[in-house]
Amino acid sequence: MTHLTNIVKKELRELLTPGSVVSVLLMVLLFAFLGGIVGGEVDKVKTLSPMAVVDDANGEVDFPDGTHWSLYDNMASMYGNIPEGKTIDDYLFRLSSVTLPDGSIDRKDLASKMAEKGVTSAILVPDDFSERLAKKRQAHLEEFYLYEAEGMFGSAPSITASSMVGSLNTLLSGFLVGGVVGADAAFYLQPIRLNESGSAYIGTMVNGSFVRGVTPMEISSQVSSQTMMVPLVIMIIIMMVGSIVISSMGSEKENKTLETLLTLPIRRTVIVTGKIVAAAIVGLVYGLAYMVGMSFYMNALTKEIVSGVNLDDVGLGLDLADYALLMTSMFLAIVCALGICMIMGAFAKNYKSAQTMTMPLSILSMIPAFVIMFSGWYGASGLMQGILFAIPFSHPMIAMQALMYNDYVLVLSGIAYMAVFAAVAIAVTVRLYNSDILITGLGQTSMSSKLFGNRRKSGESR
Repeated sequence: MTHLTNIVKKELRELLTPGSVVSVLLMVLLFAFLGGIVGGEVDKVKTLSPMAVVDDANGEVDFPDGTHWSLYDNMASMYGNIPEGKTIDDYLFRLSSVTLPDGSIDRKDLASKMAEKGVTSAILVPDDFSERLAKKRQAHLEEFYLYEAEGMFGSAPSITASSMVGSLNTLLSGFLVGGVVGADAAFYLQPIRLNESGSAYIGTMVNGSFVRGVTPMEISSQVSSQTMMVPLVIMIIIMMVGSIVISSMGSEKENKTLETLLTLPIRRTVIVTGKIVAAAIVGLVYGLAYMVGMSFYMNALTKEIVSGVNLDDVGLGLDLADYALLMTSMFLAIVCALGICMIMGAFAKNYKSAQTMTMPLSILSMIPAFVIMFSGWYGASGLMQGILFAIPFSHPMIAMQALMYNDYVLVLSGIAYMAVFAAVAIAVTVRLYNSDILITGLGQTSMSSKLFGNRRKSGESR
């Protein structure tokens, strides 16, 4: 068994402790649990929310031609199929209003009645609603809400009420026009046909191919939902693994185990490579675990928000070769981060001082993550693209979207850049391990002389 294999196995045992493995598994389960909660909230948005109607019979309209139109019945028709064991009265509550001496509605009393029914939105029908419509004059409806401090989907009932008012306007318009022009009502309501047989008259060029029935906004929302996860995972992994490696080096110095390791007849290049390879393997495993966990959360969060566009159908899907490139990019990004960590960790005096050195690495991982999530590589300016390209952690974040658009030049150039960056970081780390900085720290002797001087410790192996 080679020295490199022994070093890798030693580092894996130190990094893959029961505590670290359990923490990652708990994080995966936490994301899955949060995904279930968010999925339940999203499912609530899919159905019309219960609401109250205050009409006092003012929503019943009798037109001069003898026709009748009921606001309540039309609202009830929008609820579609009622679950077994339920009736429309479980979703649409008719409340009577209490008026104040000045004739206005007592909204405090109405709010109390709504709270008893457990609804937060209501539609109020003015006293002159039916009279004005019967005389072919415009009338209005009032939307009334109870504000409650809830999560991101807490506004769903108010959105439902607003959309229902718009739908009522369309239904009433169709009713009135149909009574005047009969079978030609559809023409007068919508003279320009928007779709036929469910296929919209919309087309978009995607990667040189024409795709019918989708808009750039729908494609963009779907792409964003797919690419948002990678920057978050990379940012978390860089911060977590970087902290582990730097802290491990500080702990080795504090426990004097590093001195023992350096006295062994093993090339310093082997020691450095073994440490980085082991930590990179751990980082990749953690990254895949986080991606699995976050996929539950992101799918639950976006399943009803994003469009139903299938990226494979529009030529933006990824195949196995694309995922292999993505994994390669992730691995090299982790190696680059670890190279930086080992350089910084070399100057840590002990475990406590090592903890303070993770901040620069965290900032370097956060910058590309947030920029790419909000503007993307292709939406960034030339200057920002240069900054992102220079930060090695950016490339796996960029690669996901670049692979969708078949921009292999960008992906491969990023991989080449990270390979060079990693090689340079390893070379600098080897120099550090060949110097006495690891043991003595930065004293009176300059850093350059310690790194590139000819002094060697007795028994030290290159």
